[in-house]
Amino acid sequence: MKIYKIINLIPAIRAIIAEESLLPKIDNETPLIFKILKFVLLVKKNNKTDLSKTFKKLGPTWIKLGQFLSTRPDIIGEVLANKLKNLQDKVEPFSIDEAKEILRNEYKEEFENIFLEIFPSENAASIAQVHKAKIQIDNIKSYVAIKILRPKVEKDIKKDLNNFFITAKFLEKFFSEARRLRLTDVVKTLAESLSMEVDLRLEAAAQSEMRENTIDDKYFIIPNVYWDLTRKNILISDWVEAIPAKDLIELNNKKINLKKVGKNILRAFLTTSIRDGLFHADMHQGNLFVEKGEKIIAVDFGIVGHLDFDSKQYLNNILLGFINRDYNKIAKIHFEAGYVPQTEDKRKFAQALRSIGEPIQGKDAKDISIGGLLTQLFEITNQFNMKTQPQLLLLQKTMVVVEGVAREYDPSLNIWTESEPILNELNKFDFIKNIDFSADEIINRAKEIILSLPNNINGVKKNLSQMGKIIDYQGVKIHPESLNNFSKSNNNLLFYIIILLLIILIIISIE
Repeated sequence: MKIYKIINLIPAIRAIIAEESLLPKIDNETPLIFKILKFVLLVKKNNKTDLSKTFKKLGPTWIKLGQFLSTRPDIIGEVLANKLKNLQDKVEPFSIDEAKEILRNEYKEEFENIFLEIFPSENAASIAQVHKAKIQIDNIKSYVAIKILRPKVEKDIKKDLNNFFITAKFLEKFFSEARRLRLTDVVKTLAESLSMEVDLRLEAAAQSEMRENTIDDKYFIIPNVYWDLTRKNILISDWVEAIPAKDLIELNNKKINLKKVGKNILRAFLTTSIRDGLFHADMHQGNLFVEKGEKIIAVDFGIVGHLDFDSKQYLNNILLGFINRDYNKIAKIHFEAGYVPQTEDKRKFAQALRSIGEPIQGKDAKDISIGGLLTQLFEITNQFNMKTQPQLLLLQKTMVVVEGVAREYDPSLNIWTESEPILNELNKFDFIKNIDFSADEIINRAKEIILSLPNNINGVKKNLSQMGKIIDYQGVKIHPESLNNFSKSNNNLLFYIIILLLIILIIISIE
C-alpha cells in the first residue's frame, strides 16, 4: 500500500482504536504480536474520537460501512451499534447546473426535447441526489423523480472496498472470532449492496420487481420506472404526490387513519419479505409517503434485502414458533436448516430459546418487539456457534426500524396480533399452485438444484436417505406413515422437487 494511502487512513485508524469493541477478541490461537498490539492500542486509545464523524469525513463507502455495521451488534456490540445508527449521510447537493450537464451528456440532442423543467435537489446523500422534473414523452407531460449519481463516486467506492476485503481476509487469517463472524462475507454483502447503489439500473430492477410483486396489494404502492430513460448513473421514476409519512400534522389535517397507516407499514414489510423474498431494507419515514385510503408509497430502493425459500420458511416458522411457544420446533428448524451445528445440544438450545420467548408472554403490546426478539435470537444462536446469516441480520435490522415507524402512528400496535394472521396466511404453501410446469422452468429448477447441492449437502443426504427407504428394484413404495412424516416436515421442498423430477423423467421415458 502506498504511503499516501496509509496517511489518508490515519483518522479511521485512530477512530477505530478509540472503540475497544472494534478490536478483535484475543484467544489461544492469536499470535503473541497481536496480543501485544491490542494491549498497546488500548492503553493509547483516544476516547474523544467520534467514529461516526470520522466515517462521514472519509466519504461514502465509510458512511455505508458505518450504517452497515450498525446492523451487526454481533460484531461491534450493542453500544457502538446504537451509536452508528445515528450516522447520517446527508450532504450538500451538487449544483443544478452540474446535474443538467450530466443529463445533457447522457441524452445528447434529446435532452432539450425530453426535459422541460428541472428543479433544484432537496434530497441529497453521499452517493446520489434526487431532482423533481417535468418531462415530455410522446407529447405526454409528466412529473418525475430523477436520481443522479455523484460524479466519480464509483471509483472511490471500489478503492475503499478493496481495502475492506484485504482487512477482512487479514483478520480471518489470524482470529478465529473473525472467521466465525465471516467478515469477508460481511464485506461481500456490503459490496453487493453498494453495487446496487452505484448502478442505478440495478436499483431500478429491484424497484420494478417489487412493483410487480405488489401490484395487486391495495395498501402498498411502488412508483413506476421509466426504463427507456434510466441509465447506469440515472434512475427516472414517477414523482410521488402524496403526504410525507413523517408529516403527522398534515396526515391529521387530511383525516388519515394513523392506526391503519401503522398496520399497513407492518403488513407491507412482512408480506414482501416472507411472501416475495424481496423487501425494502430502508423503510424509515423519509422513504415513505401516505395517500388517501391509508395506502403506503415507498421510494428509494438502493438498499433491498433478499431471502431465498429456506430463509423465508425459516423466518416464518420461527416467528410462528414463538407465537405458539413451541421452542422444540424452533430448535428443530435451526438444526434442520444447518444453521446450528449437529454437535450442539438440541435440548439446551430449546431451553435457551424458551428464555427469549417466555418473558414476552402476557406483556403489553407496546413492550413486545419482533425485531428485538430476533436480536436476542441471534445472540443466543451465536453461543451455539450458529454461522452468521447476513441476509437475516439485514432483515432483523429492518424489522426493528419498521416496528419503530409503525408505532409512531399507533403506540399500542400489537405487533404479534397483527403478524399472526399474515404469517399463517403466508404459511399456506400450495405446492402445485406455485410450480410452473413448462419445460424451460423444469430445466431451470433442475439446474438450480444441481448447482446448490454442494451448499446443501446435509439436507441432500437426509433426503436421499428418505428416498432410499421408499425406492427399491420393484419401483416406488409410499407407506401412509411415510406420507404423514413428510407432511410434518418443515424443510422438505427439495425432496418434493426431486420426486417431481423423477415422475417427469418416468413420463418422458414412457413416451
